[in-house]
Amino acid sequence: MTRPVTDDTAAPAPPTADEIRHAVAQIVGVPAQAVADDTNLVAVGLKSLHMMQLINGWRRAGHRVRLKDLAADPTVRGWSRLLS
Repeated sequence: MTRPVTDDTAAPAPPTADEIRHAVAQIVGVPAQAVADDTNLVAVGLKSLHMMQLINGWRRAGHRVRLKDLAADPTVRGWSRLLS
């Protein structure tokens, strides 16, 4: 009997906008409601070290992401687009 072939290389589900928002809010110590989709995340206190912490977690989850890409559009909306 032959087993069906499965695709073990399927891409991980991207984080949702709310997951990104909550992760950023937790790191910078602000309420998630203070982080709108188009809020500049640097303006609410996100530093490059914080971005690297987020990147490391996303990479461990199987996402390919680079600091320069996140820094180019530091918003929840931009990061959602990038990670999807």
